[in-house]
Amino acid sequence: MDFTTIEIHQHYIVSQIKEGVDFEQKHLEAFYEVFETYFSGRPFVSIADRKNDYTINPNLLKDSRFKNLLGIGVVCYSEASYKNALFEKTFFKGKFETFYEMEACKEWALQLVEAYTESD
Repeated sequence: MDFTTIEIHQHYIVSQIKEGVDFEQKHLEAFYEVFETYFSGRPFVSIADRKNDYTINPNLLKDSRFKNLLGIGVVCYSEASYKNALFEKTFFKGKFETFYEMEACKEWALQLVEAYTESD
């Protein structure tokens, strides 16, 4: 996609939005297409790798159409990015965690999927 790079893993997706993007509804719809293609009927976690600066309308985080999305993890590289993510967390109804290390975020994602799978 022209606004992000995406890595698809078995239990999570890692996205890196490009510098300066104003993340809007059309971008969210593109993510939902990826979710439907790769995770239809399977639980997963979305990880945002925030190496770049971009803006997101936090109201988009209220959209909970995709029920298989167990949580959102945000990997931050600055205090400002971390504070923005904490603000965004208040808009999301599901699990939403902030991290400073990608590996810790991936471990959290795998734990969410494992806990969900065991409870099923």
